This record gives sequence, C-alpha cells and structure tokens, in this order.
Amino acid sequence: MTNRRRCLVVLGDSVAEGWGDPDPAGGWIGWPVRLADRLRMPRRHIVNVAKPGATTADVTQDQLPAVMDLRPDMVVINCGMNDALNGFDRAEVGDRLDEIFAWARSIGGVAVAAPVPHPPFLERSPMSKLRRGRTLQRIHDFNEELSRSSRASGMPDLPQDSVDAVGDPQLWDDDGIHLNSTGHAYVAEVIANILEQPAQ
Repeated sequence: MTNRRRCLVVLGDSVAEGWGDPDPAGGWIGWPVRLADRLRMPRRHIVNVAKPGATTADVTQDQLPAVMDLRPDMVVINCGMNDALNGFDRAEVGDRLDEIFAWARSIGGVAVAAPVPHPPFLERSPMSKLRRGRTLQRIHDFNEELSRSSRASGMPDLPQDSVDAVGDPQLWDDDGIHLNSTGHAYVAEVIANILEQPAQ
C-alpha cells in the first residue's frame, strides 16, 4: 500500500451495496462496511457507488467516471450476476474489466474482484433447465474473463476454495440471490485477508 490516506472504492451491484445485511439504524451494512471495520478504516473513507441491477456496462459507464478523479489505495469490484442473468458479449465484458483494472493500476491502487458465485436462486427458480444451464455457463465465462483480466493487470485473485465456499446456502438471504449477514461477513474476511498481504 502507498502512504496516501486509506480509501476504499466499491463498484458493483446490489450485493456490493450490502443487500441482505440490514443495518438496525436503517439501510445496509454489507461486506464493504464490514471490510472497512476489519481493516480499521474509518467508514467515511468508503466510497461505495454500487447500484442494484448494475452490470459491467453500468460500472464502466456510470460508476467508474464518478470515482475516476479519486486515488483510492483499494478498489473492490463486485458485479457480474446481472450480466449472467441477462446475457453478455464476452469480449465486451473482458474489455470493460480491463478498463477497470487498468484504472486501478494507473493510480497505484490494489483492485480485487469477487467472482460470481452460484446462488441458491438458480436451483429454486422455475426457469427452464436450458436457461439455467445457459446462466451457469455465463457465470463460468464471466469468471474466466475476470480472472484473466485481474492477472493481466497484476492484481490478486481470490482463492478458489474461498470462492467455492460462498456457495454454502447458509451464507445466503431467503431470496437466494443476495448474501445474508453471515455471507457478507465471510466475503469481507476473504477480501481483507488479500488486502492485508504485504505488497510484492
């Protein structure tokens, strides 16, 4: 990490916003706040521009420009499920991810991207077997692009066993598509373990 003031930028969708992890005072806590607490970072240093329903296109077109002038030392990207549900062009998604990682690298920040898990919703949904299969394939394709882009930029990958563990139904909210409080806490812990590692 650099000597600049610690700042965390969060890009993504409703999971990144914290849905499924309610704050008793109103709104959401979510893994971003839990991550900041774990890193002993003041919550006012979180810049979370995530929006429900966001795809990678929304992240690059709307969210990234909103934080482009900042110089955060940490950037976390948490999106892709909406791309998988709606369909996407793999090359275009790859280009968008490259743009995000390139920005983080250009400002000397560390960017961590959370792969898309297999939510319980896919098994509960009345969607056809064909559509379910296509969605799972899109998740696989998205995660491959995410890993490729992350590695090409020299950014850290989440350990595969940690990614697989997110599939545990006990980490999910009743809707089957958002993490619950336990799930958000787990994701925060995994990301913190990466960000706390000494720079290579």
